[in-house]
This record gives sequence, structure tokens and C-alpha cells, in this order.
Amino acid sequence: MHHPTRAGLSRLYFRGQCLCGEVRYAAAGPAGGMWYCHCTSCAKASGVGFGTWIEVPGVRWESAGARRTCVAVPAALVRSYCATCGTQLPAERRDGSAALLPAGGLDSNPGLRPGWHAFTALRSPWLPAWASLPNYAGPPDHGHPGAAASRPGPTPSHPPELPVHGSCLCGTISYAVESPLHAMRACHCSRCRRRSGSSYLVALACPASGLRFLSGEASARRWQLPGAPRYIVRFCGDCGASIPSTIGNGAYITAGSLDSDPGIRTRCHIYFGSRADWIDAEDDLPHFEEQPPQDFDWSRDSGPG
Repeated sequence: MHHPTRAGLSRLYFRGQCLCGEVRYAAAGPAGGMWYCHCTSCAKASGVGFGTWIEVPGVRWESAGARRTCVAVPAALVRSYCATCGTQLPAERRDGSAALLPAGGLDSNPGLRPGWHAFTALRSPWLPAWASLPNYAGPPDHGHPGAAASRPGPTPSHPPELPVHGSCLCGTISYAVESPLHAMRACHCSRCRRRSGSSYLVALACPASGLRFLSGEASARRWQLPGAPRYIVRFCGDCGASIPSTIGNGAYITAGSLDSDPGIRTRCHIYFGSRADWIDAEDDLPHFEEQPPQDFDWSRDSGPG
């Protein structure tokens, strides 16, 4: 894999778009770094449990119009999403100092790789193991070294305390899952990666009868990928964060929207053949080029307990 030299960083050029194609954007280097952020805001906005960002001096909106919707959460950052498909879009620092590109939403990546983890004190317990990178419990302090490089993995699995609760980023929509969740997997397909703006999408399922919205469901928006009747995105119309969707008798939940531990852990990687070029096979979970076989045992999970 080609990695740009320090001199080459100033010549980097990025282009990206949302899943439905209504919002397109571009940016030029130099890149201020690429990293994983585990803060609650990134966890919920992406729906994955973490954000994957590239910092650049600014972003140029090539086609956005009224479909790009902004939300100031947290106060120091203006996030944005597509009002049609819910895709997470570049964020901009409120002081105008930089823009943050969602790596998963880019059309290509010029050889950059994440260099650190931020806000690891908030890391979701169900994420699979990752590369050994410097870890910062909060925001990175580039003037001081981070914690020793480690290979963070999931905490032990356990029976869930039902109901399991979840909500969107702004808190308008909240829900409860009153039946055990299952089939937690990390999907690396290009659609899920672009939708979340992160490295992949972690999702899990439960019977539709076990999902109950507690507040704000009227604020939800729904988008179906043309030609893919089972690829349905549901998100909050106020903040763009993903919320559960139902297809037939099943409910499908992006794990980053959870507020409490579901008990289970990521069981496998699917569509690994379509993974981002900065992702390697770094854990002991099954990695499937596309879907797992029909006889795959979903009753097991990756937790050591």
C-alpha cells in the first residue's frame, strides 16, 4: 500500500458524497491526521460506536443545497448529515480552524491510516479488537505522548439486563428493546461505510415485537436504497443519527445508538472483501468476504466470558 510522504501530504485531494448522491463535497490537504474517536457524540452520529476522521483545513460543498442539515453537538463542532438518506457528512470546527472528513464517506483514500484512538474511556464494550495505536482517554494531546499502545478488545459478554435502551444523538428519539438481541456483526460493505462515515457499521437484531419507541418516533425519517428493498435507513430528522428500523418481523439496530450494554459482542465481520483500505484482519473473529453461511452459529459471540 502506498503511503504519502510528509511533502506529499500538502498535495492530497479528497472527494466524497452521501449515500443517495445528493450531497457532494471536496477538500485539499495538508491532512492534519486520521484517527478513531470514541466519544459519545461520534458513537451516536455514526451509529457504529466510533468515528473515523481526517482533519483538513476546510471543505468545499459542491452540491448540497437544502439537503445538508447541520447540528451543533457538541458545541465546539458543527456536524452535518444528508436530510434525504441520513449519511454523516463532514463536520467543521466552530472557530473555523479545520474541517473533519468522515473517512468512510470518501470516494478514495490516498494511503492514509489512523494514527491514534481518542476518548477511549468511552469506548463501546462490544467493539472487536483493533490495531495497537496510541490511546487517549480524552482528546489527544499532541504535545505529550498518549498511553502505551495497546490492542483494545471487547469486554466479557453477559446476559443483558432488559430492557436495553437507546437514543439518537440529540435525545429526541428514544427506544427500549425488551427481548434479547442477537446477530451482532460488523459490515464492511461500501454502502454501510459511506452511510456511517466510519470504518464499518456494527448492527444487531431483535424481533420487531421486542422494540418499543419511548419518545420522538414522529421525528424519524426513512430512506430506502433504490433497487435494494431490504436496505432501509431510519434516522432522526433533528440530528441525523441512526435509529432502529423494522423489516418484516425483524428490527435492526445500529449498535452506536445503544445507551446500555446489550450483553452480546460482535460475532463476525461480513463483506470483508469490500473493507476500507486502512482495515486489516486484527482479531480472531470470522471474516467473511460477503455474507456468512446459512448455518453460521449466531448463538456464540466474541466475548471471553
